[in-house]
Amino acid sequence: MGVLDNIKILDFTRLLPGPFCTLLLADLGANVIKVEEKGRGDYAREMLPGAYYSVNRNKRSLAIDLKKDGGKEIIKDLAAKSDVLVEGFRPGVACRLGIDYNTIVEHNPEVIYCSLSGYGQYGPYKLDPGHDINYLSLTGVMSIPGQVGLPPARSGLPVGDLAAAMYAVVSILAALYHRRESGEGQFIDISITDCVFSWASTRFGGMGLELNEEPEQVFDHIRATNDIFTTGDGKKIALGIIEEPFWENFCKVIGRPDLLEDEKFKSDSLRCQNSLSLHKILTDIFLSNTRDYWLDLLSKNVPVSTINSIKEALSDPHLSARNMIQRIKVPYLNKEIIQVPFAGKLSKTPPDIRQAPPTLGQHTEEILTKELGLTPLEIKNLRQNGVID
Repeated sequence: MGVLDNIKILDFTRLLPGPFCTLLLADLGANVIKVEEKGRGDYAREMLPGAYYSVNRNKRSLAIDLKKDGGKEIIKDLAAKSDVLVEGFRPGVACRLGIDYNTIVEHNPEVIYCSLSGYGQYGPYKLDPGHDINYLSLTGVMSIPGQVGLPPARSGLPVGDLAAAMYAVVSILAALYHRRESGEGQFIDISITDCVFSWASTRFGGMGLELNEEPEQVFDHIRATNDIFTTGDGKKIALGIIEEPFWENFCKVIGRPDLLEDEKFKSDSLRCQNSLSLHKILTDIFLSNTRDYWLDLLSKNVPVSTINSIKEALSDPHLSARNMIQRIKVPYLNKEIIQVPFAGKLSKTPPDIRQAPPTLGQHTEEILTKELGLTPLEIKNLRQNGVID
């Protein structure tokens, strides 16, 4: 049994942030109904099929026309029986569809309603369109460099989307706990921009300490010893030396005790001040031998790792040992697909992968029958009226 086995969730989200949020809740046992636009469904099915299959397992799909009266009534009836509703529309859209918080709470006063949007439900940018790169840019994240001597670069991960998904999960679980104690539902406003800004605060440095002046922007995490290097065979490794003992181990293991005595590198602050010159020394050192040589030499003494491709990560022995690479049969594709399961290991209520990502509307009739008790004739009438396919 999952810890959320008795929790019913209506999920109106699409693409990535909302579906990743409800995926985590579904993995924990929640009964998630993925409400999709009849005929079109989640855009990710066509735009990002890999992402769709990654974040929509353990859900049932209900395809419905929300613009028709019959569709609105179905949603209101489902909402009355649900614990949580998650939507990812721009502010105002849910109201036009008749599924906004004020409407839903009339049918279910204890509902936990989570709105997930780019800029949140209020503020001067609330109606502006945006994507991950915009949220990262606005919050200062795109000004933060990641490597010595290189300008800031955009992450290959959709950082804002994933940050917001995690904050939404935490908020929903907190709201469920509050409701258990008080009987009260509540409204949750998740702004992707807010979530990214929260993460960015860990790099504010002195700016977060000086209230009356703006100190120079300094990025203490940038170090020559905490970077990516190319090895002699053209492959890459990641070196993660921050603490002094690891620096000492490194210099001794590679046979360069002279670096420990060099006045420019005798402390962490000096190594930061002289990062460019130290980086050049380390670059030359790593070019002198192969990746495997350096991994064998260093891995037991300092933080060092290979830089895996996605293909390599999917066969990594440690990730495999942690059971982080699983497969599930998808009948309509007639093949198995790879799934990365819920990352937390819960000893009493372990998350699980129960069913494949659904086709559009795969469970429409099942949901209407089992959740709402509709008869075959009522379902036939809904189909004839274009509410469902």
